Amino acid sequence: MKTTSSTQPFARVIDSQWANVGDNLKVRRALPAPQKNALGPWVFLDHFGPMATDPRGQGVPAHPHAGIETVTYLLEGGMAHRDSAGHEGRVEAGGAQWMTSGRGIVHAERPFDPDGNQTEKNFTLHGMQLWTSLPRALKMMPPRYQRISAAEIPIISKEGATVRVIAGESDGLRGPADVLMPLFLWHVALEPGGQWQGQTPAAMEAGVYVMAGEVAVDGNTTPLRVGQLGIVAQNAEAAVGSIAIRNDGEALAHIMLLGGAPAEGPLVFHGPFVMNSMEQIRYAEKAYMTGQMGSLESV
Repeated sequence: MKTTSSTQPFARVIDSQWANVGDNLKVRRALPAPQKNALGPWVFLDHFGPMATDPRGQGVPAHPHAGIETVTYLLEGGMAHRDSAGHEGRVEAGGAQWMTSGRGIVHAERPFDPDGNQTEKNFTLHGMQLWTSLPRALKMMPPRYQRISAAEIPIISKEGATVRVIAGESDGLRGPADVLMPLFLWHVALEPGGQWQGQTPAAMEAGVYVMAGEVAVDGNTTPLRVGQLGIVAQNAEAAVGSIAIRNDGEALAHIMLLGGAPAEGPLVFHGPFVMNSMEQIRYAEKAYMTGQMGSLESV
């Protein structure tokens, strides 16, 4: 007989590594990692900022993607999106850009000041970019784009915790992202002394990434700190998994909970493309080089 829930220790903790992307944008990269290349369908996790920037700098110029979805979520600042399928969008803190590359697309992202300043004056940029691997049957689907404003994301508040449900479902609230595979993405903010406990389906892999502060996670002896991704151990005997987190520090803590059903493999990584075979990789390379993914002028 299966138990109702079980709080599990981490199977492993991944320390993110520094990397440079775009216009010298420095990020902490936790996925893919040598010891784990995917967490559910999530195959890429970059954490940027908090950093001082201006509307002219530290963006990501035009580049292609295929076989994945890219998700940019902001804690501070603003980010503008353009792509070769004609989509444009601007999101501010608490909002997300959710782009499905499918068979191939070219896109670019640039920071903007949500206060309207378009000069050299600096503002703070802080956020995450994640990729999901599309299911095998959808690797070659047409591209699409979702702009998710902060106002669209449902919020749960309790015991010094605020939970923003971007995708998936928590406490009966469903996130606005239209997802193509079973997954979840939740932003949890914990006041000093705050705590939160949530449940995930047992069939889903789950992880906890710290964006600010440090947190204690039940079942684990050491705190999880900024830049660390804790992979939650799965318990086949539990009907649901349980994650209990508290903030024993003196500053606000921000964490991202993410996971989902295992990615459909095999996974073949090649730069901005994540496919299921080398034949698909070669197709994506040729499509990009011959202009079949479209083009995007610099601005």
